[in-house]
Amino acid sequence: MKPTLLLVEAPGPHRELLSLAFQVQGWRVLLAAGVEPGVQALRESPPVHLVLAAGALLASSAGRLDALREALAASGAPLWVEAPPAEQEALRRSGLPVAGFLAPGMSLGARVEAVRQALPRGEVRESEARRAGLRVLVAEDDPVYRKLLQLALAPFRFELMEAEDGLAALELARRRPPDVVLADVLMPRLDGFRLCLALRQDPKLARVPVILTHATAPDELDLRMAANVGANGFVRRAQGDDELVAMLLRESRAEGPLPAPVPGELSTETHLYSMVRQLERRVGLLEQAERTARESEERYRLVVSGSYDGVWDWDVRNQRMYWSPRLLEMLGLKPEDFPGTSEAFLARVHPEDRDAVASALARHLEQGAPYDVSFRLRHEAGGYRSCVSRGRAIRDAQGRPVRMAGIIGDVTEQLRLYREAREAVRVRDEFLAVAAHELRTPLAALRLRVQGTAAALKHERQVAPERLERALVAADRQVQRLADLVEGLLDVSQMQSHAPRLNLEDVDLGQVVRDVVLRWEEMAARAGCLLVVRDVASAVGRWDALRLGQVVTHLLVNAVKFGPGKPVELEVQADADTACLVVRDHGIGIAPDRVDGLFRRFERAVPTRNYGGLGLGLYRLHRIVEAHGGDVSVTSTLGQGATFRVRLPRAGPLVGHA
Repeated sequence: MKPTLLLVEAPGPHRELLSLAFQVQGWRVLLAAGVEPGVQALRESPPVHLVLAAGALLASSAGRLDALREALAASGAPLWVEAPPAEQEALRRSGLPVAGFLAPGMSLGARVEAVRQALPRGEVRESEARRAGLRVLVAEDDPVYRKLLQLALAPFRFELMEAEDGLAALELARRRPPDVVLADVLMPRLDGFRLCLALRQDPKLARVPVILTHATAPDELDLRMAANVGANGFVRRAQGDDELVAMLLRESRAEGPLPAPVPGELSTETHLYSMVRQLERRVGLLEQAERTARESEERYRLVVSGSYDGVWDWDVRNQRMYWSPRLLEMLGLKPEDFPGTSEAFLARVHPEDRDAVASALARHLEQGAPYDVSFRLRHEAGGYRSCVSRGRAIRDAQGRPVRMAGIIGDVTEQLRLYREAREAVRVRDEFLAVAAHELRTPLAALRLRVQGTAAALKHERQVAPERLERALVAADRQVQRLADLVEGLLDVSQMQSHAPRLNLEDVDLGQVVRDVVLRWEEMAARAGCLLVVRDVASAVGRWDALRLGQVVTHLLVNAVKFGPGKPVELEVQADADTACLVVRDHGIGIAPDRVDGLFRRFERAVPTRNYGGLGLGLYRLHRIVEAHGGDVSVTSTLGQGATFRVRLPRAGPLVGHA
């Protein structure tokens, strides 16, 4: 006999998902939109083994709880309630026979496991014995995420098959066809997109639902690629996130996968992979960022190992403490300024750290626990220094401490270096992830476009010229995107060692602005941005026309990117000595704490998951303007847009800077 659950909850996605999760376990689920329908179901339906109700729904139906109490008593079904801790006590006082509570923040798997434990064990075992478990193939090269996925899916009692790359997953699927496939889009040998394409082209596996996953949120191109290869969905994987589990459950009950794409051949695979290798060889900037982070970590460890520069000696019996001259100097003290007692030492410890230091001393003296603590010491000039201290007690024949000596080191500078090293590692990792995504996305789109065209030429006797032209235009657009990315990376790599080389000539900044606006007007229109050109007067100076075009282009594209659907204003101001370019948008703006570092390499004012890009554009712009002897500044109000001002001397850079 199937276990029967009565789910008392208002209609909505949450109820539908819970119902689906319970049904996949082989349990019968009855739905009631309120207390009255729930009472009726308890009285008229087959025996109910468990009632699961939303606490908010019960709280809003206080006048009808007597009927529910009677129906529960008559049926013998236990009542479990989903409610936050603040509501649980009120529900207990209501007199309802609540057998247990579920916290609203529980994951879907935790809810399923909690309900399984609350149901009668005999019925659960019988239903699970009759139920054919869902067979899920997980194709993922990251062992940590595979383990997290195992833990997330364990409560559902699925049959999991695991593969470390796409090719192994394809071979495993052909031996034992799965019910659902979860595949990472970036895997060795065969990525998720091509794995999905291979499954769709296999007659025995063409109808298997495929869900693609990635560490970052998919953009529009990712979703289009997923649709092109016939994937059922594309979700961002996140620890503790129910989105992937929900999609898996829905697809396991869906009618079938998306239509299979036109069969094609990977005829360009060798060429495209050689292109990837060439790009990876050229992006030396990534390796340099990794070396810089590693050197910072090694420098931090070296500094810490030699940082203990203050000695103290404590006569425990007589309660006298000695501080070495170096330790006194470190805190700006003279010998007469320190009373020489443990109380005076603790008085200089930061109030938030004092109890921890006193406890560590007591544990070492009484129990022999190691004394190795971090705390802040007040400097005589004001402020606190970050310190670490180690010490050891000398004991008499009876084991009683008589003396304790140790060292104190000022690690304020080391902590700064450590934070910088951690930040360098974080920036490097983020840049590597973004760069890999930015380079692979147009490459994958180009591959799919070439494959589709090749398939069309192979399977159709005659292909319309318009169709070929559209395919070539799209492929050319992706090639240009790759070229721009590589050019930008190489340019930044060169700018790191020396200023950009300039080809100086008489250039009209106003004409440069008009030319850039003309080239990018269509792009801005697609983003819903109106380009407003204000007071673009003639402003001639000794500049590099190509580099100035890059400056204007980046500011314009940046404004459209972060202010879609809103106008972008451009203005050129000039006097006898200086020309000023002003670009103003009305987009998301920049947080105040991100403005100062905006022009540093890899710095990003917005999260990587929401906006693409390598975080190099403003650094590149700043170096170009700096080479011209100018400066660039930004003012911004969060949520109201940003204004960039580029000032250039009309006489050009100083001699020796060109």
